[in-house]
This record gives sequence, C-alpha cells and structure tokens, in this order.
Amino acid sequence: MGTQHSTRSTTACETSPSRGGESSSFEPGGVVDPLLTSKNAFSPIVPPSPMPQLMRPETFEEKLYRKFKAEPLVPIGCLVTAYFLGSGIHSFYNRDPKKSQKMMRLRVGSQFMTIVIFVGYAGMNAFTLEFAPGMASPSDQFPGAGKGGGDRGKG
Repeated sequence: MGTQHSTRSTTACETSPSRGGESSSFEPGGVVDPLLTSKNAFSPIVPPSPMPQLMRPETFEEKLYRKFKAEPLVPIGCLVTAYFLGSGIHSFYNRDPKKSQKMMRLRVGSQFMTIVIFVGYAGMNAFTLEFAPGMASPSDQFPGAGKGGGDRGKG
C-alpha cells in the first residue's frame, strides 16, 4: 500500500562518459551540447551566450531629459504655444478682441511650426544618407564626379 521510492539520487552535476576521448561541455542536467563537443571543421566550437542583462525601467525624469536633449525644439514650441494660448485667453477675459484674435492666430502658427519641427525630427531619425554595406558610393562609381568642374568646356 505504500509507494516505492527510487534509491538512486539524480543531481544536476552528473556526468556521462565522454565519447572517444573528446572533452565535452555539459549543460545543467547532464545533457551534452553537440556544438560545443564537435571537433568537426565545419561546425566551430561556439561558447555559450551570456545571460541577457535586465535593464531597469527609465524614470519619468530620465526620459524627459533624454527627449529634451534629443529634440530640444519640440518642448520649446510647446511652451511658446502654451504662452500664446494663455495670453489669448487672458486678453479674451479683459475684453480686448484685437489682442485676443492676434494671440489665437499666433497660437495656431506656433502649433503648426511645432508639428513641422516634430515631423522634421522624425524624418531626420528615419532617413540616413549612408549607403548600404558593400554598396559603392557615387564618388567610387564615377571617380571624377566629386572633383567639381573637371573637363567640362575644354575642347
């Protein structure tokens, strides 16, 4: 009525006999990695990859500083827009329609410029002028093209 238990204990450090005198590397649990034990010329010995490092999450202040440093004109544009909005609302409460209208037009203009700057930064980060690896640049394809003038007009 009782259950039977195995008297043989298994550990992660157990080793199996090596084949043909090869030195072998073992993973935990005694499993042989064939890439690490192969002496074949076509399959090189590959060291195990290191464990990935976990990064800590970026705080709000760190992200804000990084974004301000990378794209400084976007927050400046946002502050200018907020200034024109606040000034326009203040003029509206003071019953100054000319100044209120002027501030609201400046707000729309500053919003437009902020969006243009934002799109400009995004485009600048998306496109690079570097050539693909292995691809010849125009100066490599046409050696005299980058010299400026050259043989033109000479007869």
